[in-house]
Amino acid sequence: MNILITGGSRGIGLAISRKLGAGGHRLLLSGRDEGHLESAAALLPKDALYLAADAGDLSSISQLVQYAKEQAFSPDVLILNAAAFYDASRSVIEPDVEELDRILRVNLLANVALVKAFLPAVKAGSYPRIFFIGSTAALRPDSSFYAISKAALSNYARGLREELKVSGVGVTLIHPGATFTERRVPGEGIAEDRFLASEDIAKLVETMLELSPQAVVEEISIRPMLGDTY
Repeated sequence: MNILITGGSRGIGLAISRKLGAGGHRLLLSGRDEGHLESAAALLPKDALYLAADAGDLSSISQLVQYAKEQAFSPDVLILNAAAFYDASRSVIEPDVEELDRILRVNLLANVALVKAFLPAVKAGSYPRIFFIGSTAALRPDSSFYAISKAALSNYARGLREELKVSGVGVTLIHPGATFTERRVPGEGIAEDRFLASEDIAKLVETMLELSPQAVVEEISIRPMLGDTY
C-alpha cells in the first residue's frame, strides 16, 4: 500500500513509519524539519519519500499534494499524526487566543485540509483507510488548549467515519496516553514504565491494516498500565 504519514520523522510517527516500511509499504513522510526527515528516511526502505511541510501553514498542503503527484504517489492510507503540543502554562485562561489558533491550525484544520485534498485518492485506493492520532487528553478533564484541539479532532473523526462508511473508507481514531518520545522522556519523577513505547502505537496501526476490508476499528484508547501521567 501507499501510505502518507504526517509527523512521520519523530516519535510515534517515526515508529509507525519504521514498522510499515519494514512491512513493505511505500511511504511518503511529511514533517517540519528537513534534517529529521532525512534522518528518518535513512532508517526506511530506499523508495521512501519525504517532504518538509509545516502543518501549521495550510498552504503547505497544496505543496504536499503537488509533490505526491510528481512522484506518482497516490495514497491508499492516510496516517495523520502531526501535532502541536502544550503551551507551557497548561491553562485555558492564561494563554492568548493566538495560542489556541496555533494549536487548532495544526491539530484540526491541517487534518481537515489533508483529508479534503487526498480523499479522492484514498477512495480509489486498494485499502482505503484514514487514521487520526488523537490523545487521551480529549477523554478527560484537561486544562489545556491541546486537549480542546484533540477533542475537536475526535468529533471531526467521528463525523468523517459516519460520512465515509458508505464509500468503504474506514476511519480510525487512536487515543494514546503518555508516550515515550523525544518530547516526553522519563525523569522529573516520572518512571519509564509510566510511558507507552512509541512502538506500541505502531503495532496497533500495523495490525489494523491487516484486518479484512469490511472491518474497521472506529476508536481505541491505549494508556500506560497505571494510567495517564497528567
